[in-house]
Amino acid sequence: ALASTAVLEHADKSVRLHAVLALMEVFYIYAPEPPFEEAEILRIFGQMIRQLGNLYATPSTAANFELYYRILEQLSEVKIGVVLVDLIRTERDSGDADALEGLCTLVRTLLTCSNGTRVASGDGTVHPPEVMGHAEAAVAACIEEFEGSVPIPVVEELLTCIGAGPKATVPNPEYARLVAEAGGSGSK
Repeated sequence: ALASTAVLEHADKSVRLHAVLALMEVFYIYAPEPPFEEAEILRIFGQMIRQLGNLYATPSTAANFELYYRILEQLSEVKIGVVLVDLIRTERDSGDADALEGLCTLVRTLLTCSNGTRVASGDGTVHPPEVMGHAEAAVAACIEEFEGSVPIPVVEELLTCIGAGPKATVPNPEYARLVAEAGGSGSK
């Protein structure tokens, strides 16, 4: 009943958050074989990903930060994402791509929320470096589980994140010199 749509899609966000926390403990207890059907696993991961997405905008001083962080910590330490990799392997035979889509969303969410936390949050605080460390460990566990044959959509998610990384503006020294000589600011 904990993995039911009624609980995971409950109107109260606190119910959804605590259900995911409880389900992460179930994954921990039963690792590496969760006691859920494929549809339940996909539903759990869907809500877990939504909860992890909240980490991006949650300052480390906020009340729910520790709860979101606990989900991330469980995901990296217990390597819960590997469950999706196992489902992907079985889906290759059936042609169903729900687990692959879920893994791509998980990777995107982990890299986005952890990349965002490297920058100051809304209240000016910076999340601890452990957030990035756990996100990296969770993604690495999934990639390693593929044993060298990572699906292209997962690689695309990784490359998209890398491509969207920090950007540096390198001024053209010749342009700066010409502007200085002309006595202008360089803008029109």
